[in-house]
Amino acid sequence: MKSTLQSSGLMPLFVHMSIILAGSVMVASTVVSSQTDQQCHKKVDSPPQADPKAPCDSTSAPIHRQETRSSDPPRSMPSLTDEPLQLVRPDPSHKKIQLVEESVKTLLRLTNPVAVVAVVGKYHSGKSFLLNQLMGKEGSYGFTVGPSLRPQTMGIWMWGRPTTMMLASGQEVSVIFLDTEGFAANNVSEIYDAKVFAVASLLSSFLIYNSVKVIDQADLDYLELLSRRTQLFALKSQLSRAKWAQDFNHDLLSFPPLLWVVQDFVQITGNDEPTPSEWLHEMMKSSAWENENHRISLMDIFPEVECHTLFFPATKKEILQDLSLAREEDLTAEYKVERNRLIHTLRQGIIPKEKNGRPITGAELVALIDVLVTAANEGSLSQIPSRWSAFIQSMEQSAVGDCLRFYETEMMVLHQQYDMGPVDEQEFENWHNTSISKSDKLLQQVLFGLGDVVDKASQDLKSQIQEKHLRAVEMNEKKIKLRCSEIQHRVELEGESRLGELSLPIRTSELRDNYKRVKSACIDSYSQTLNRLRRSLPFVKFLDQLKTSLDNICDSFLLRNSQLLDTVLEQAIQKALEEFTSVMHNNHQEARTPKTMTRLTLDANERAVGVFTKEARVAAEEPPYKAQMALMKAGLAEAEQDLRKKNNQLLKVKCQKEVNGLAQTMRDNTDGTHLPLPVNDTDLDHRLAQEATRAKSLFKELLEDYSSMPSYEDCLKDLHRLIHSVSGQRRQENMEAYSREVEIPLQSAKKIALLSADKYNTEFSLTNFIREVCMLNLDEGKPKHWPIDLKANIVDLFMNSDPDIRRVIKDRQGLWSTLLGFLQWICWLFS
Repeated sequence: MKSTLQSSGLMPLFVHMSIILAGSVMVASTVVSSQTDQQCHKKVDSPPQADPKAPCDSTSAPIHRQETRSSDPPRSMPSLTDEPLQLVRPDPSHKKIQLVEESVKTLLRLTNPVAVVAVVGKYHSGKSFLLNQLMGKEGSYGFTVGPSLRPQTMGIWMWGRPTTMMLASGQEVSVIFLDTEGFAANNVSEIYDAKVFAVASLLSSFLIYNSVKVIDQADLDYLELLSRRTQLFALKSQLSRAKWAQDFNHDLLSFPPLLWVVQDFVQITGNDEPTPSEWLHEMMKSSAWENENHRISLMDIFPEVECHTLFFPATKKEILQDLSLAREEDLTAEYKVERNRLIHTLRQGIIPKEKNGRPITGAELVALIDVLVTAANEGSLSQIPSRWSAFIQSMEQSAVGDCLRFYETEMMVLHQQYDMGPVDEQEFENWHNTSISKSDKLLQQVLFGLGDVVDKASQDLKSQIQEKHLRAVEMNEKKIKLRCSEIQHRVELEGESRLGELSLPIRTSELRDNYKRVKSACIDSYSQTLNRLRRSLPFVKFLDQLKTSLDNICDSFLLRNSQLLDTVLEQAIQKALEEFTSVMHNNHQEARTPKTMTRLTLDANERAVGVFTKEARVAAEEPPYKAQMALMKAGLAEAEQDLRKKNNQLLKVKCQKEVNGLAQTMRDNTDGTHLPLPVNDTDLDHRLAQEATRAKSLFKELLEDYSSMPSYEDCLKDLHRLIHSVSGQRRQENMEAYSREVEIPLQSAKKIALLSADKYNTEFSLTNFIREVCMLNLDEGKPKHWPIDLKANIVDLFMNSDPDIRRVIKDRQGLWSTLLGFLQWICWLFS
């Protein structure tokens, strides 16, 4: 087909979607898989410093460098991670897309207006490098740029820290940059490409299509098919109008301006040559399709289509092979000038998406992302056939079917307004005419530019709607005829109205007495009005129906009254529990004594029962009253148990604080300042016992009133444990102090023992020898008068801690040495 662009005017081709986007995000429980893929991983290095000497023309500098500071986050924006985050990823089959929950949550923190700039295009065409240049990221600090032929980007990535930009209107917005998976990659279907393109383009405030060197026919064809498919996807999404009837909104799903960027462009675009945008427009006008009857162009879909070219970014081979190595000073002057012009164009063209006349925020953007990803995975995207004619036929059938369903949902809105009952014939006809007009308008929009296809589809749609309309009219007439006698209905309504005047809830016996009077009055009114028909069969029939209907109405009032009485009892229980909680509220969060708890509990229970009795007075004669009273008391008991548990926890905190304080006091009173070491074991034990007794006494004195509570015993055990720990530590320190006093004689004994160690071939004999040598050396000087047990402990400590002694003893370990040592030990015992 031949695609021809209309030379003037912007003709958007699709109707915006109706959708309710709440202020809080809808994050589905099945959105994100826990799987991660090494292919989807991106790395971030330390941010480079901006080059103050980088050449720049008079248009603009990179957005990131002008709008943000690396030291602190922009105003009106939460502190966010300055790194790429995967927003949407492919599932393991690479056919569906999934939201990445943690990345989506970061968008909820954006409370100011947001705008999205996405870059799409074929894989390995330099999209990530282009985005880094637009954001002012250089080197490896930015979206990953890989030198290999394997694609680096999977799904859709966003830069975690949006760029704050001041628009020409003076409005400040947060700009979110999106990097997308490249199209036409190996083992990736066109359906998957369409999903990524649809989500990225409908999210964007500005869409950039990236290509390299030239724009060829294949690029144009593929982009037009993706765009048309996205347009149909948006229309299908809006056809659920009845579901969103309370907040029908056209603002969100419009196509953004399209900017086609051609990188590595070296052709001449001088004074006599067309500008890049003119060149692109001419190519779109001359695009050749198999069927020339259909005139479709990107200019019919996007509100604006422009083209921008970029020269080679560098001249060095190693940098061109891996652009992540490129710094600002490595870039060519021509590239910098054209890049800065591109940034200026981008800055001038960004317009934040709006909902109901106001820019959307991060929460609304998250809701939109969720809707788009879910719809894309549910099959709202039309298949792209191998031939354009097949696609047109599929589009025609799909559009007629969808518009027919739209008509049905519109008519269902009318039926739901009347509870699926009969509808006024004129109103029914007017609604039908309006609905068929809307359906035809939607059909014209989705098939715009398709010539005879539109007329044929319109006739087909009207024919199918007419068939459904005839059946609906017949059904509505039957509903009207099936209305029972006008008088019967009037009397029924009068009876129901008189019962409705009763102020429910009331006692059940009182409601029954009122119903008897209303029923008698309704029967008299019916009989007097239709007195001349008293002998007819319908009179008796409708009289019986009236009595049955009134009985049913009474039953409904009895049921409603019973439900309200149950509500009264439930509210009475709630208020009683609230009264109990109010009385028992612990303002200071201090543990209460058991006596205080008992006194407060009795008072709170009494007041709670009084509140219940007062609030449930109207239901006092009803059967559920006693059961609800018992339920209320059970609730009070449960609340009391919870409060006692909380009080016990408060006591535990208090006791633990006291335990720690008493233990620390004992440590302080027995440290080197108050008790110089070494000291006689008896004196040390006496001092430790004094401090332990003092700590225990103080604990019991401070917390005596709580002794019956569980936490008291637990904390007392903790105190004993800490006292034992402190005593053991002090005894160990005292032994070490004694050891330091005899270090010289023990070292002398060590030398003797090591010199004579070869004479002893068992562990037992060598150990006894070393112990005897050490004890002999301690029988002189100051240690001579120390107790034997003390010196023995010092020797054992020395033997266990000295590495040389341990080594010679270990050398004599073994089965034979152990057996021989055992015999020596037996002999030693008897000797």
